[in-house]
Amino acid sequence: MSSVPIQFLIYVLPEPACSEIPVIIPLTGCLEVTVGVSQSFNLSVLNLCDYNTSNITSIILSNPITGMQIGNLSSSSTNESLVYATLTWTPEESQIGLQQLCTVAYTE
Repeated sequence: MSSVPIQFLIYVLPEPACSEIPVIIPLTGCLEVTVGVSQSFNLSVLNLCDYNTSNITSIILSNPITGMQIGNLSSSSTNESLVYATLTWTPEESQIGLQQLCTVAYTE
């Protein structure tokens, strides 16, 4: 018999200041990209809580696409409850077909 050690990391979140979860605004339609051509698009998140109580602190790619980069979180100049991050990606030939991107927005 043999054994393999395993380690789990668990992050416990504090009690939220607001019970409303942020809304990740979906992109419209299907985003079609071409192999070898760099693409950039914004991923926006709407904070449904009072801006003075709770803020969006980060957008995490929980299931990232290989090679995709996420920029810094930026605030909308027209809506203080809206933030966005720019995603940049140059698809490779090995990535032809559907790609799934999973994201999570955190508030503080």
